[in-house]
Formats: sequence, C-alpha cells, structure tokens
Amino acid sequence: MKSEKRGLILFFVAVVLNFAVYGQNQKKDTIKIRDLSAPSSVSQQMSKDIASKGSTSKEIFNRWSGLDSLDQLKQRFYKKTGFIINADYNSQIMAATKAIGDDVGASGVFRMYGKYNLVGRGTSHEGGLVFKVENRHKYTDLPLREWGLAGVGYVGLVQSVYNDDRWRVTNLYWRQTFAKANIVAYAGFLDVTDWTDIYALASPWSSFNNLSFATGTSTTGGSYPDGSLGLMVSAWLTDHIYVIGGLIDANGTAKEFYKSFDTFFTEFETLKTFEVGYTPNYEMPILQNAHITFWQVDKTVNAPNGWGISGSVSWELGNKLFPFLRGGWAKDGGSIFTASVSTGIGYNITGSNVFGLGLNWNKPNENLFGTGLKDQYLSEIFYKLQIVPHVEFTPNIQLIINPALNTNTNFTTIFGARGRINI
Repeated sequence: MKSEKRGLILFFVAVVLNFAVYGQNQKKDTIKIRDLSAPSSVSQQMSKDIASKGSTSKEIFNRWSGLDSLDQLKQRFYKKTGFIINADYNSQIMAATKAIGDDVGASGVFRMYGKYNLVGRGTSHEGGLVFKVENRHKYTDLPLREWGLAGVGYVGLVQSVYNDDRWRVTNLYWRQTFAKANIVAYAGFLDVTDWTDIYALASPWSSFNNLSFATGTSTTGGSYPDGSLGLMVSAWLTDHIYVIGGLIDANGTAKEFYKSFDTFFTEFETLKTFEVGYTPNYEMPILQNAHITFWQVDKTVNAPNGWGISGSVSWELGNKLFPFLRGGWAKDGGSIFTASVSTGIGYNITGSNVFGLGLNWNKPNENLFGTGLKDQYLSEIFYKLQIVPHVEFTPNIQLIINPALNTNTNFTTIFGARGRINI
C-alpha cells in the first residue's frame, strides 16, 4: 500500500512538472513575478504592508513616530543584502448574544516573518528562504479558534488562526523561480492555505474572519496543515492560464514542525491539491480570477481519507467593487462541511480601507459532529480601517442562523473587533 501511494505521488508531481515544462515555452519580455500566493502569505503580506505605508497624508505621523525612517532603512538593507523581516501584533475579541458556554472569547498573535534571497537576486531564477515564526495565545478560557464551536455552538471556525499554540514555525521553506519567473516552487515547511483556493479576501488577518469565506469555504479536508513538510509548484501555461500543485504532510504541526520529517517519510499520509485557474489581469492575477481546485487526503489517526472539489469566481469591477462566488464539496477527509457556498462583495479592495459583506450556506459534516444537524446560514460584515500607517482596526459582525450545536436558539449574533500593529 505504501509503495502504491508513493507511485501516485510521483505521478502527481510528474503531471505538475509536465505542465511547468510546457509553461517554459511561453516567452515574455519581463521577469516580473506574478504572485499566485494568498493574501496572508509572507510575500503578499509584506507587499500590503509596504503599500499601506505609502500614503502622503500620513507623513506627519510617520515622521513623528520614527517608523518612516525604519521602513526606509529596511528597504535599503533589503536591496543591498536580499534580507528583510517584518513583525506585527494582532489582537481580537468576539462576543455572542446567544451561547452554549462562554459568551466572550479573545486571543492574540505575535508574528515575525520575512525572506532572505540568496540566489539570483533580481533575476528570473531568484531563490531564497521564506520564514514565519509566531506566538499564538489566548486571553480568555477558550481561544477564538475553539470558541465558535465550544462557546457559541457553531459548527465551523468563526476565526481560524487565533488558537493557543504558543510558539510555532508556520513557514520555513526555500522559494525558487524558473523560466522567466513563470514557474515558482516551494520546498520545506509550508502552509497549505498559502496557495490553495486563493482570492483577494482570503486573509483572516485583514479580511473575513470566518473560514467559510476563505480556503475551500470550509470543505477542504486534512485540517489545513501548516508548518508541514511538503512541496508546491505553480506554473503559468499562457499569459492567462495557470496551474498549481501541492503535496504536504497531513500529520504535520507548526508547534513541532521538525517532527514532520519523520511522519512524512514513515507514515507518508499526505494532502494533495491541484488547481487550474484563469485571469485576464496580468499584473495582479487574484483580482480577476476563476479557478477550480481538487484535493485528496490520505487516512490519518485523526481523520478518514477523502477528496473534494472547490471553485471560485472573483472579479474586480471599476477598481473598487469586488464581487465573488465560491463553493466546495467534500467526501469525507475530515472536512468541517460536506458542502458550502459563499457569495459577497468587497469594496475598495486595493485601498487601505476595505469593506466586506459575505453570505454563506453550509452543511456540517455529520461524520464529525453527529447526525441530524441543521444546515447553517451565515453572514459576515467587516470594515478594515487603516487608522495610520502601521495600525489597522477592523470591527466585524457575524450573523448565524441555526448554529448546529446550540439547541437553545435558532439565531445568534457575534460582535468582534480586531487590531493589528506592524513594523
């Protein structure tokens, strides 16, 4: 059985690399890397941080705080050495009108993230290390990742990243570009949400909180591993069509990332993803994007094997409005939902201040949470406000109809507030 699995994996990688080789024949006059990573990935997060600090209307604050000089110093050092590092602190609180346990939850996360380009800096074959180290901690008895289920009775994640892992290594991998930057490969300790089913509002740090509006609309199995040993390859087949394939250790954990070396090669239980996408937007492909994502996960001690499919259409209109329609379906694999559909809009999507409104229908996985559960309906509204450079504040509201594990009510409202300070 193990040899059969290894054969399937080798076939999967061969298919991805075959697409990649074909992509090398597509000639371009530029070596600009068209990033196919999620908004919460290290590269995208750092790009957004730089953009948010460029407002001339905030010059007085920058000069007063001294952070403007620090930003310029870091950029000069990066141009000279290829090394740059950022840090931020994120804090969030949520309160529910109807709950089965604690009606308030709160958590915080400290992050250090950056990159060190060591090979071919500024060329089409650039390579280097990407890293992200975090300390995730709770303020209340339940961290927010667990609070939605145990406190509110909602089957799902009202916030997916605010747990109580403490120190963890979420990313530590080598990133390499090939073929005039049409091909990008990651190898090392990865976060599957950095490339799987991405779109512009997928970041739980700055956009929607609920996982139903992010990767796989909560239908992807394998528990969304991060800090796990794996490989990802993305390739542009033409100016407008791309493919992304990934393979990652399904048993990996960011708290003890180094153990993934052992589980990957001894257990060889993996989560595989493969995506085909289209965009007419050459410069920013996630702003006008349609794709289909397939996934399959092997059986582990925590979940059965399974597979599924998700799809997404998100399209910027007039440089401000951003409607989206996304959905997913799963057959086992430990997914939270077996079916889910989300739609909504974002406004001023490329600006510092962003408004988002989303609607979701989902069907909880009865193999995980029990039979006879009602379908859940969800709406979330948020407004990310760039108060000054380096400081964000995001109030948000989630309206939940039929929280599946809360038999005392058919409706609950969650009020939240999220803050972020970055340097």
